[in-house]
Amino acid sequence: MAEFGGECPADPLPCEELCDGDASCPQGHKCCSTGCGHACHGDIKGGQGGDCPKILAGLCIVSCMVDENCPAGEKCCKSGCGRFCVPPILPPQLALNPNRTIRSNFELGKAVSANVCKLRLENGLCRGWILC
Repeated sequence: MAEFGGECPADPLPCEELCDGDASCPQGHKCCSTGCGHACHGDIKGGQGGDCPKILAGLCIVSCMVDENCPAGEKCCKSGCGRFCVPPILPPQLALNPNRTIRSNFELGKAVSANVCKLRLENGLCRGWILC
């Protein structure tokens, strides 16, 4: 069984065998113990680009296990007791350039910091799970 770099997060996930070693996970993901099963984790080095935004604790839903379960441009992120798809935080040079043409949903609605969101007006307010 091949082992890859990266560490498994400490939060428990559902009691299911969703992977059998790192090689059974998508590239850049690690097969991690959930305490009573195993699941691929996509928020280790090598997963989708960007970082997970600060998410309000208490959202106890599991709508994804790895980044590939999410729509294009979103990451599977932890919420304290669940996991769900959110737009990642972009590097500052992409998020702070107001003259840049926005070409895809991946580039919309990014949290620049824990309390600042960069959204085009037609996109409305920040999503409820991003601290804005």
